Amino acid sequence: MKAKLDVPVSMEKQLRDFFDKEAIELELVTDGSADVKVLECEERTKSDTTTIYAGGWIPCETARAIAGNLGITIRHMGKLLTHIDTKIRDCGLGCF
Repeated sequence: MKAKLDVPVSMEKQLRDFFDKEAIELELVTDGSADVKVLECEERTKSDTTTIYAGGWIPCETARAIAGNLGITIRHMGKLLTHIDTKIRDCGLGCF
């Protein structure tokens, strides 16, 4: 069973196409039934372990935790974050 990611209706097609292209195994839903959701934001809002803000930012360790919860690779998580313009901060390696 695929993990679910809740996304805004306005982003569903774009993310579905992106997931197909990148072979990311996640089920996209728009009904609020997923443990992790993507929300659009106007300013650089900090994401947490249950909410990824498109256009916001996320601590590196939080991104790793979400990837683990969703069952996707760190690489796929990074591609997803780049695709939705979520910046990674507070990198444990000092890369970001």
